Amino acid sequence: LSPTPHRYLSGVTLLEILITMSILAIMMTVAIPNLSTFGDNQKLVGLAEQVFGHLQQARSEAVTRSETVFANFAVDGTSSWEYGISLNSECVVTETDPTETDACVIIVDDGDGTFNDADLVLMRFSSTDHDDISMDIANFSSETTEFIFDSVRGTASSGQIELQNSSGKQLRINVSRLGRVSICS
Repeated sequence: LSPTPHRYLSGVTLLEILITMSILAIMMTVAIPNLSTFGDNQKLVGLAEQVFGHLQQARSEAVTRSETVFANFAVDGTSSWEYGISLNSECVVTETDPTETDACVIIVDDGDGTFNDADLVLMRFSSTDHDDISMDIANFSSETTEFIFDSVRGTASSGQIELQNSSGKQLRINVSRLGRVSICS
């Protein structure tokens, strides 16, 4: 009888495992900062789209209701800011009670045929959900820090809202005199 040839067991050596782990560690070191920047940029885009949507809503409400609608901003270029949309000029964006006369509210009929506090929808938005994004305003055509949307044609006072995240990426929301709202980078 002749001896059977040894069969080599296939497997992974310690050296192969160490090389694989080293390559994975290098790839993770490169990828993690990029993922963080990507997340910051996505938060910035999300806020820009939120503000854009609220301004579009203000314009739409003005035309639909045949009433002037105001978008008021309390910003100073830092990451602590607030804004609100209201049928009331100079609504107080810090007011959190919709029943107060100076709150930023829109009246939405709940279908019961009578006006009451349940019909008041608070339209106040703040930086608490968007940490590390600063907001500033520029080139407002009105003397206040508000956009005024006309009730007939949806035209508006013009201006810009500038957003910046912690990594320096900036987006700008423009409102033209025609009431057109756009986002620019």
